[in-house]
Amino acid sequence: MPYNLYETRFIRESDPKTDHLVFPLPKEWWSRGYEYEWAKNFAHHNETVLDAACGLSHPLKFYLAQRCKEVHACDINPGILSEQKIIQELESTLGNDQFNEKISCILKNIHFSQANITKLPYSAFHFDKIFCISVLEHLSSVQQKLALKEFAHILKPDGLIVLTFDFPTIDLNTFKEMIETEEFDFATIHSFEQPSDVLSTNMYGKLQCYRAILKKKTSTKQLLSHSIKTLKSIT
Repeated sequence: MPYNLYETRFIRESDPKTDHLVFPLPKEWWSRGYEYEWAKNFAHHNETVLDAACGLSHPLKFYLAQRCKEVHACDINPGILSEQKIIQELESTLGNDQFNEKISCILKNIHFSQANITKLPYSAFHFDKIFCISVLEHLSSVQQKLALKEFAHILKPDGLIVLTFDFPTIDLNTFKEMIETEEFDFATIHSFEQPSDVLSTNMYGKLQCYRAILKKKTSTKQLLSHSIKTLKSIT
């Protein structure tokens, strides 16, 4: 069966994996090599993207900044606005300063904001893609709904959310109900069945990693609003 990037499902041990994204990934980041290897396929040169709740040292935003037209990254940590804090966190993560100069150059291509993803500072229909990697499991159910509502507001009508989270921290049936309530749907097929080679860890309790590609259920009103905004931007 061909590998379907857009399929929403559990991540498998047999899925493609990387040990390096801009810099070598720490071994304790048990799922990130799989998440990043999958997510980076959705980074396109002509797009405006957001790395939501990006963290200081996590490298996806750095990768996106080398691939996409316009890259935004936000985190609740005030250190996200400080190049020095980001570099310090990177040194702490890697145990060396080998990549400091490279990251300092990349940072110039990222628009940073200190923000909670339940209340984002961006305008409507701004992003082609929103990346949200291993974040939702750290939020309450109320916060998860608020975050999805914000994503719906700032995502273009034909935009996508590239999402991963821990299971069973998030219940999949509850997740499905939540995205439908917040006017999203799965981009293509989805499966809640755990495969025999599901990626798991006992590092933080028994966890698996789930990936999802979401699209907006765009109304005629939203499409019209987006069209008006686009016309204004080119006149």
